[in-house]
Amino acid sequence: MKRFKLELLLVAVVSLAPVVGAYLLYYYADLSALPRVENQDRLLVSPAVPLPPFPAADAEGGSGWGPTWSLLYVRTSDCGDACREHLLRLAQVHARLGRDQDRVRRIYVGPDGDRLASADPMLTAASVADPSIDALVGVLASAAAEPGADGRVYVVDPHGNLVLSYPPDAEQKGMLEDLERLLDVSRIG
Repeated sequence: MKRFKLELLLVAVVSLAPVVGAYLLYYYADLSALPRVENQDRLLVSPAVPLPPFPAADAEGGSGWGPTWSLLYVRTSDCGDACREHLLRLAQVHARLGRDQDRVRRIYVGPDGDRLASADPMLTAASVADPSIDALVGVLASAAAEPGADGRVYVVDPHGNLVLSYPPDAEQKGMLEDLERLLDVSRIG
């Protein structure tokens, strides 16, 4: 009989220990001391940084970012073969969103924007020669990572807040998973 009670007590302790441990960690532990796992492919901008209005701002005084999420590809050098490959990869990620692709638009900011937009009607383009783009590039450089010659991909919410940043050759699967997660939990856009 004693053995049965001891076994029952051990089962109860083993079953409740994780719950009690989680409760204590959640309410009483300092989790900021835990090491952060860095991801080379993604930079989470926390807190989100508001961006200046996009040059395509509407006439009603909107920011030009909404009503959809934006995949923003910014570069400072001419768009060569590598750039076109990056744009193709973004188009593939966009297409793989399936029914949610209407909630995301692709934007290119850099030289040759008009030529690239005429080749891809789903691509919105702006030139880095536009003076309003200087403020945008400045905020992107200070908040996340500078676009540079190779460019950088940014995710912007419908309110014009910078949320995520990726190198141009980031893994498509990870970018797609991040976008799907954002769109699933988002009540905007």
